[in-house]
Amino acid sequence: MGLKRAILGLAALAWAAVVFGAWIAVDQGLAEPALSFGDVPGGSTGGMAGAMVIALAGLAVIGYGRRRVERSEWKQVGNAAGLRPTGDGSPPALSGTVDGRTVRARLEHRTVSKGPEGGSRRLPYTVVEAALDGPAEDGLVGGPADGEIDADIGTLRFETMLEHANLAEDLVAVEEQGLVLVGTSGTAVETLATGTMGDALRSDDQLNLLSVGDGARVVSSFAEARNAEMEGVGSSFAEYPVENLVEEVPGDAGTATVETHAHLQDGDALRGQAAATVAIADVFEEATSAE
Repeated sequence: MGLKRAILGLAALAWAAVVFGAWIAVDQGLAEPALSFGDVPGGSTGGMAGAMVIALAGLAVIGYGRRRVERSEWKQVGNAAGLRPTGDGSPPALSGTVDGRTVRARLEHRTVSKGPEGGSRRLPYTVVEAALDGPAEDGLVGGPADGEIDADIGTLRFETMLEHANLAEDLVAVEEQGLVLVGTSGTAVETLATGTMGDALRSDDQLNLLSVGDGARVVSSFAEARNAEMEGVGSSFAEYPVENLVEEVPGDAGTATVETHAHLQDGDALRGQAAATVAIADVFEEATSAE
């Protein structure tokens, strides 16, 4: 899996190099007398514009081919995991039943900042959702201690939530060997952060974000409490954009969602992530029903 996409990626680079290499050769007079910019409207500038149009047209065709290949590969991964495509997305969402729960999986590509050094890059994310028995009143979010929820105009770090969770009366935060979980149910947070489930989450070095039940409530409760604290000391420097952050919480009150920095290209790996997400849903509902 991925070989065809890699070849098409190299083809895109080669195409751009050939087109602009040809423009440079003509501009330097290396293609005379067969071709010179004297034959092109606008001279060198017109030739540059033409080269850009040709390059972009070729890249568009190659990009379309890559998306078709990725769509086909993702469907094959889903089939191997026992999930079937739904909808017309590119690539499409996958759905099925795993260990008694309805599961949906999707592959997303996002442009993210590289950090202090600046710039950005486009990265793949695999998102797997398992349906709960119904919308949950409780919720939790979390991930690696150095992880975050990024709303572009505001970033909420898990280690910050851990440090200041006591600002919100309804939140409990737990950190266990680098895994931070914050939620409204102390039992659910403690249970998922420790034991077998916690070990499984910590062992996934590609884990980005975990959200179970009403995770949006957790994020909004914390952000509002933190904003109130900052306002109380006369500062709005770190004010969180509550609505924007809530929109970045995946799933809803009726799902358990695991989001990873990964482009899963193996059916067994996708099935494993789906089974782990279902197990999280099971543990969460058992813990919250016991309170």
